[in-house]
Amino acid sequence: MQVTFWGTRGSIAKAGPTTLRYGGNTSCVELRSDAGTLVVLDCGTGAHGLGEELVARHGDTPIEGHLLISHTHWDHIQGLPFFAPLFEPTGSWHIYGPRGLAGSLSETLGGQMQYSYFPVSIEQLTAVADYHDLVEGAFRIGDIKVTAHYLNHPALTLGYRLEVDGATVVYASDHEPHDRQLVGGDDPSLSRHDLTHVDFLAGADLLIHDSQYIAAEYPEKAGWGHSTAEYVVAIAQRAGVGQVALFHHDPGRTDEALDAVVELARARATALGYAGTVSAASEGATISLRGAPTAAAEGAHAPAIAGQAMVDMRRSVLLAVHSPDIATLLRHAAEEERLEIWETSDREEAVEIARRHRPAIVVLEEDPEGWSTKEFARAIGDLEPVPDGEISLISITATGDGPIGADDLSITDSLVWPASAGYVRTKLRAWLLRRACRWQNAPLPDDEAKRLQSLRDLGVLDTEPEARFDRFTEMASTVLDIPIALISLVDEHRQWFKSARGIEATETPRDMAICSHAILDDEVFQVPDALDDPRFADNPLVADDPRVRFYAGAPLTLSDGTRAGTLCVIDHRPRELDHAQLRELRRLADLVARELEAR
Repeated sequence: MQVTFWGTRGSIAKAGPTTLRYGGNTSCVELRSDAGTLVVLDCGTGAHGLGEELVARHGDTPIEGHLLISHTHWDHIQGLPFFAPLFEPTGSWHIYGPRGLAGSLSETLGGQMQYSYFPVSIEQLTAVADYHDLVEGAFRIGDIKVTAHYLNHPALTLGYRLEVDGATVVYASDHEPHDRQLVGGDDPSLSRHDLTHVDFLAGADLLIHDSQYIAAEYPEKAGWGHSTAEYVVAIAQRAGVGQVALFHHDPGRTDEALDAVVELARARATALGYAGTVSAASEGATISLRGAPTAAAEGAHAPAIAGQAMVDMRRSVLLAVHSPDIATLLRHAAEEERLEIWETSDREEAVEIARRHRPAIVVLEEDPEGWSTKEFARAIGDLEPVPDGEISLISITATGDGPIGADDLSITDSLVWPASAGYVRTKLRAWLLRRACRWQNAPLPDDEAKRLQSLRDLGVLDTEPEARFDRFTEMASTVLDIPIALISLVDEHRQWFKSARGIEATETPRDMAICSHAILDDEVFQVPDALDDPRFADNPLVADDPRVRFYAGAPLTLSDGTRAGTLCVIDHRPRELDHAQLRELRRLADLVARELEAR
């Protein structure tokens, strides 16, 4: 693939003689795969030059492309009204960006093109434009696998990991360290949340990362949502990145000042033993990346969001804080986001509110004379599970301190204090949207406790393969002419395969299992095309291997009426079983259930 920089500056464009080498336009990067798939990362003022180049390059040939917006701050979208391909009537563009709790991506982008600000409205773009609201998750753009991941910025912001042609590029603009003690380039393993960011970058051949500041400047810029060059080198070293392109250059930096930043970053890289290369992204530069050939993705893209899951999502927050100033700011931010709010400074009352109302989020302030975050987390963890997800527990930590409870996996995230109202609103959105499953988890069966006991009484979980069960998956695969057949037993946190034909896996997490839906009813559960079904389109088993497109599962109903799992069949292409085939799958499932109880 080829990566070309058209805009490298952050915050505001800075044209002039002092920015000739690294460029003065704001964020815009072009990526093109060997197969010709065109992706544009952000649409800052650099998009103007890219658009002119694309029109000249394609001539009369229609331009088809994909625009990934990291967030909708002006320096990342100001080029959109000047991006010439959007005014080509034969063109076709898919535009992706982070979804908010209210208002679509198209409405947000159209805001800067209202009459008060611009003479042409977004409705006057003549190219075909399809808008896709994203949350975290993976999806496909032609032959490119894209993974979206929330960054730490005052606006809801996504980073993008793009994998194609055997190579990986990560685009992370704009991002601030979760733990502010890491700005000097210290070991990111000190912060669990920064390690999550490292995991997102892991093994990238090219990392394009916000590095607007250096550590010496950071104290006056804390909370503005940007990284230091030293931090970027440290996370690149930890993630095993091949090369780093420092990006989102501060508008006040001249070319000579950027040279000094590069030297500083390289010195830190040497001290850390980083073996990759470090440079500053330069407008007009192209980087070619090659790796082992990869197969093209089948079918169309699948945006990483399920609309139905968004509609059903709980939008509530419990503020368990004792500092009045913190409580006031959190309350106002939650009100602005139109969330249902509970508020208390009493530990017992907070646990009771969590038990009775199950808020989506609990924001907890450590009380030196009362509760601890870990104690509260344990109390929350002891509550009975609910079908639509666990409670996200957020701890408040003071500036300069490590995140409270960062070593405790029950703590979802931390909020560094002090924080602005805008920053808190963004974090509330991110915490809620992370809960909006990119596939729809199945609710628990009404008889879940009895069902699990009956399943375990069978004594078959984690046993060796047996021919008496393999014959049923072989028969289902042959009779129905389908490549994958499974006897799936749905345990508390997984589905485990007693027999598997057509795949090598032995189990998957339960929240990924379509079989979790199939055990809710006596009828055969059939999904003709998973990519067209909002419950499953972004399920990892659909978006990635084994690339489920068709599913049909007949529940394994035991003699006590509970459903232990399914006999299911899977295909890599859309299809639908007719009535005779459904009856046959049901018949085979009944035989499997009897075999399970034959002891």
